[in-house]
Amino acid sequence: MTRRGKHWRGGLGTPDMMVLFRTANEWRYALYFSDPGGVADGRLPHPGPGGTPDEAQTAARAKAQEIAGRPLTISWRPDTAPAWWTGTVTTTPPERPGPASTA
Repeated sequence: MTRRGKHWRGGLGTPDMMVLFRTANEWRYALYFSDPGGVADGRLPHPGPGGTPDEAQTAARAKAQEIAGRPLTISWRPDTAPAWWTGTVTTTPPERPGPASTA
């Protein structure tokens, strides 16, 4: 049996939504992007399936920041399905270097 690794589809872009859910064996996530769009999904190695939602949300945020390459804020709310959470992702775009000053 082979285990699938992380899976990223599309050109990614700006993250705007994250879904987090617990299975019998692990926590899983999907991070959705706009402009141009795409999705990154996978499993969280920590916490295990017995971990709390707060622990999983913290780990999911760290994974989202790793994928996006910048700091993110995620506002979590319970989903309609048990053991599922949906997060709204907000981010500050990376600063662009301004023109060099000639003093």
